[in-house]
Amino acid sequence: MAAVAALAAIALMLVAAPASRAQVIELSTVPGGTTVTAAIAFRWSHADELIDSLRRGLESRITFTARLYERRNPAFAFAGDRLVSERTVVRSAFWDFLGREFVLEEEGRPLTTCTDSVELVRSFFTVDQSFRVTPAEVARGRMYVAARARFEPVRLMPPLTLVGLAGAAASVTTPWVHRDAQ
Repeated sequence: MAAVAALAAIALMLVAAPASRAQVIELSTVPGGTTVTAAIAFRWSHADELIDSLRRGLESRITFTARLYERRNPAFAFAGDRLVSERTVVRSAFWDFLGREFVLEEEGRPLTTCTDSVELVRSFFTVDQSFRVTPAEVARGRMYVAARARFEPVRLMPPLTLVGLAGAAASVTTPWVHRDAQ
């Protein structure tokens, strides 16, 4: 029971800061012929607490979602903008007690390790996504990228999920940010 109480305290500590200063998502786009690259960075003011919780044996997860849209002609604006492509990257981070290093796990990629906490924060909280575009789409000049992040500072693993102590309060979802792709 003491372990559950400790986990509850850590979860509340990690998400207790006001949302306006605790997290921010930054997005920049770089057009390049038939590709548009979106650089997404999640900034969290409690990165040191993240490192501490990882070293205590907890896991964190972040999900980046990036969408490429094309603005519709004004005559068809009622239908909304056209979704051209969507990319999602899910990363988990944890501390390897035996190897004495941080581990980053991303679906479809080999595990990445780092011993430096600054490197971990940089690698965990940033992602680049490339979208292919046709020359006709580039010529129309109506493309933009929307991005957001969903961060779970403490990801509870079974059987702790039965307790339900973290729930929605233990995750942070940023609002969508938009940048022109040209």
